[in-house]
Amino acid sequence: MTSSEGVEREYVVHVPMTYDGSQPVPLIFMLHGTSGSGPEFYENIGWKELSETENFIVVYPSSLRYKIIDEEGPKVTTKWNTPPDANFVLQPGEVGKDDIKFLRKVIDEITEKYNIDNRRIYLNGFSNGGNMAAKCAIEMGDVLAAVCQNASSFSLDTHYVIKRKLPVLYQTGDKDYGPGNQGPPVPMHLFDTLISTPGLPYKNGKFYEVAHLTQRHFDLLSEHTITGDSNFALVATFLPKPNTGGYEYKFVLVKNLAHNYPNGVFHPFDAPKIHWNWMKQYSLDESTSAKTLTVNNGYGDGYYEKDEKIHVRSEQQDGKVFTHWTGDTEYLESPFEYHTTVNMPDKNISVTAQYADIGTTMRMIPLPVKGAERTKNIQIYLPQKDKLKGVVWFLHGTNGNATNMVYDIEVKQMIDRLMTLDYGIIGITSEESEYNLDFDGDGNKRWTYGIDSNLVDFANIRAIRDTLIGRGRIDGSTKHIAYGYSAGGAFAELVVNVLNWRAAINHNAPSSEPLSLEAIVPYIISISENDRHPDVGAAANAQSKINIKNYTDRNICAVLLEHKKSPLYPERFDRSPLISEQQSIAIFNEIKNNNNLDANNNFINFSDALSLDIIANPQNYPVIVNLTNAQKAHLENQIDVTNAEHNVKADFNGYLVDFIQNLCGTTATEDIEQQSLFFFPNPSSSSITFEDILSYEIYDMTGKLMLKGTSKEVDVEGLKAGMYIVKSGIKVGKMVRWSRWV
Repeated sequence: MTSSEGVEREYVVHVPMTYDGSQPVPLIFMLHGTSGSGPEFYENIGWKELSETENFIVVYPSSLRYKIIDEEGPKVTTKWNTPPDANFVLQPGEVGKDDIKFLRKVIDEITEKYNIDNRRIYLNGFSNGGNMAAKCAIEMGDVLAAVCQNASSFSLDTHYVIKRKLPVLYQTGDKDYGPGNQGPPVPMHLFDTLISTPGLPYKNGKFYEVAHLTQRHFDLLSEHTITGDSNFALVATFLPKPNTGGYEYKFVLVKNLAHNYPNGVFHPFDAPKIHWNWMKQYSLDESTSAKTLTVNNGYGDGYYEKDEKIHVRSEQQDGKVFTHWTGDTEYLESPFEYHTTVNMPDKNISVTAQYADIGTTMRMIPLPVKGAERTKNIQIYLPQKDKLKGVVWFLHGTNGNATNMVYDIEVKQMIDRLMTLDYGIIGITSEESEYNLDFDGDGNKRWTYGIDSNLVDFANIRAIRDTLIGRGRIDGSTKHIAYGYSAGGAFAELVVNVLNWRAAINHNAPSSEPLSLEAIVPYIISISENDRHPDVGAAANAQSKINIKNYTDRNICAVLLEHKKSPLYPERFDRSPLISEQQSIAIFNEIKNNNNLDANNNFINFSDALSLDIIANPQNYPVIVNLTNAQKAHLENQIDVTNAEHNVKADFNGYLVDFIQNLCGTTATEDIEQQSLFFFPNPSSSSITFEDILSYEIYDMTGKLMLKGTSKEVDVEGLKAGMYIVKSGIKVGKMVRWSRWV
């Protein structure tokens, strides 16, 4: 028994009597079929008997029991987790475990306990185990020398990125129609035709399907040779294409064989002996410089040549947020980014993604708060005041709003990480967007720009800040940071300089040249290499680089981060809470199969080219076409990020978190006009509320008494816009009476 992904897993090991540990021996995996188990398979297939004469160790692992749906309907049975390349799906609510990780762990445990020849590890599977063997041929070529598939193989018309081209053998019977099914024997003389011609009725075209897909995955020639005896078994041998590397592929058709694994007893075909004689001629090539990269809790592991650049990404885990990598992190570009790269060293390395738990109280809450003129419906999370390290304000793009901003897939990764570090989060909507206004008549709902603290969006932020101070949620010394995207990114650079906040983070907006020559607040701008937004593009990106140099030439802390396009990977869309891992893989396959990606899985064109192709050829994209509108929006979001287009990206979260925590070692500047901490909101357009009132007096700036009284809430709507002095007992402060139409 062993534990994999928190689940106890079973496997049986057969050690031959001839084994004494003095010499390394081969290791053979035997994978059972549907409804089976390792112990059952151990008893009756002939491999343990063969191991006694050939001196190798055999391991019989067990799959897990799942609720599935197959052609017969819903059922509960044991299955290797092979979807989507399978003839079944998991029932809703079922979550498949990673059998590749399980099998790799078994290898680690057995090689630690026994003297195993690591160059001679083989895998054989029958039925659903044959389907799993096909998956292992794709994903475990770095550790397996050869693979045999029996009675099941590839069925999904897709493209795989294989770790290593390895020798593969596929075997089936002329009477094999699946478990318990029967049909007319396939004429042996038609074997060549059946593996070469699509759409023939025998076995529903499976012969061609398996042969064709394997040719594609392993870069094999379609030409082949046929050998053998049509009264016993025929073998088609396919060789690799020139200059592609790889090994032979054998397709074996056995006469008078139904859905069984023949062991030379109930059928004269002795599969263990025949398979062993074929497999044992292969071993991992010791002369290659390729080494193994193991990625735990993530994607990117495989078998790579020295200095090859590999993209490594953490997997999405519910209720958790990525924090850092552990293991051989000295080879990572950054151990603190969920998406990083490694230049493969001349050694095997392993990294593991680590996570922080997102507490049940760590969630954004909608909250109406009095703004300068109108109620502002903000999104907010604040930890206990004694733990609060600061507040990060999230500012949306053109025509956006606070809710969409804080629940954006990439932004939420940042918010979740900040929550686990005890930062407060506020998402606020611009006045134009929230109330469908257009102050400047440009047709867009944006923030009010300018270096003027009385502009409405600045005034709203100050009013909300003072209200939170008045309610005891934050205090006057709390540090504030602005994080904005697109139009909100441009506003972030402005607001921190207007209100003397601690830092600004700007995603995908042109940087301000005047501010770059004068501002002193720490600043980061994150641009994207393929940003084609009409207000950004290559010209604005170039100007941002100049502006950052203006900052740094004055010894101001400022950094430019440039996001580059990266390969799409099958699980990419699982980052969306609306898209499952299986859906993500199916979406990836549709994108890949329709020639939208190059050989390295980079997008060939921009995202709108894919959209146009889907509209023109919906029949080629059945999974994508049937997504909900919300799922399609998330799909587009992740494609834009992958292609480094106009979008927020979580790829720099580690750097940004460190920036927020340390602020380049700078000290605080005085928050502008923190004078009104005993009443709120400030500025105000209609009324103010005193935290604790005995009496109050309000004077204009000439000293004229304008209002006085003893009520807790005071109507100031009758006052003209401007600055006023407020007294209450020994407390004195300034109040801004706000009106949009000053």
